[in-house]
Amino acid sequence: MKKTQCKGIAGLLLVSLAILTLLFLLPGGSPISAHEELKDGYFTIKDIKTEKTIMQTGIVVRKGDRFLDHDNHFYEVTKIDGQVAFARLVEVVDLTSKAREFEKAMAAEWKARAETGAAKMAQGSPRMVIATYHTHSDESYIPTDGAASIEPRGGIYRVGATLTSTLERYGVNVHHSYAIHLPHDGAAYERSRRTAVQLLKSNPDALFDIHRDAAPLEQYVTTIGGVPGARVMIVVGRENPNMSANEQFAWAIKSVADREFPGLIRGIFYGAGGYNQDLSPRALLFEVGSQENSRYAAERSVAALTNALPRLLYGITGPPPAGRTPAARREQAGRAARESSRALVGVFWIVVSLLVIGATYLFINEGSWAGVKKRLSKLLKLEFLHLIGVNMLSRHGREKRDMTSQGRGQSETQGKNHAPDDTRNRG
Repeated sequence: MKKTQCKGIAGLLLVSLAILTLLFLLPGGSPISAHEELKDGYFTIKDIKTEKTIMQTGIVVRKGDRFLDHDNHFYEVTKIDGQVAFARLVEVVDLTSKAREFEKAMAAEWKARAETGAAKMAQGSPRMVIATYHTHSDESYIPTDGAASIEPRGGIYRVGATLTSTLERYGVNVHHSYAIHLPHDGAAYERSRRTAVQLLKSNPDALFDIHRDAAPLEQYVTTIGGVPGARVMIVVGRENPNMSANEQFAWAIKSVADREFPGLIRGIFYGAGGYNQDLSPRALLFEVGSQENSRYAAERSVAALTNALPRLLYGITGPPPAGRTPAARREQAGRAARESSRALVGVFWIVVSLLVIGATYLFINEGSWAGVKKRLSKLLKLEFLHLIGVNMLSRHGREKRDMTSQGRGQSETQGKNHAPDDTRNRG
């Protein structure tokens, strides 16, 4: 092959590589990202035989994705037509037996921990640890937050704080990351992976990525203790080596939640991609409500779900002790700091607005910035002289009043001294 041809092929390869690199770096992520979400609308999954709607979600659905519904019917997507996916029923899963398998595995793990637990506790290592973070930092709830997306941190962080405070009442140490992973795109999971890796250094028993879905309200609306709540969907990445372990963990959570809070879990979605769940055998993604739920409903639901986790992971069956937790105190302090910051920003913009209005008024009257400068200089001089004049007049007035008072006092004293002599003369 000629030298010029080799150079041409090499150049073509470099250009292709550069284009691919740009595609990956551009906002919106890679065109082949497995973690895409719809910008508008949602996917609808239907039973391929009955065409009954199984579920709706803002996550992009692909052929091969699966869904375990609230009644434990297990479906697999076989056909995609636009934003409608068709799935076939594979089986009805016995979650009770699946949860029992997980509980046995956890019991064996805790038995092994007990043998070395004394040494770990002596070194100050916490016994119960759970880590949480938020890949999509802007996710919010329209009815309470005012928008579906708020940057840099949306209402989803408040939902995460509720999860933290609930777990801490059981004595669980929670590492809740407030790291930001914007923009909200398919590549966000690559950015949040660094956060997940950092959190795993604390050796948590579970790692949760907290989200909210983008779907119609009826897909997530429910009640918790007679008040509005938001249903939760668990997401498992079906393209990671820990998929079986993550799946077993998700089954166990749903089984416990179904017994204690029926209807809270809407199902388990198996999506294309890994969702960073290859990092841990107990890593899951929670979609807590949709953008149409209130954040308060989402907080109630995540608190209910979190109440089921200590029993599953640690065998804790009693109610949590009452009282404010460290997370609640941190949240209150953070809220106060944010409110103070907003107040200062508001005052700043009021001052700026007044200055702009004043400058505009002077410019209109003077006709030029030179005239404005001259006018301001003159005003400053007059105000300075006026201030000095007022002080001098005030001082002069005080001195004059003091002299008058002193003279009046002397006259009265003299009058009193002469009075007895006058009396004697009259006598």
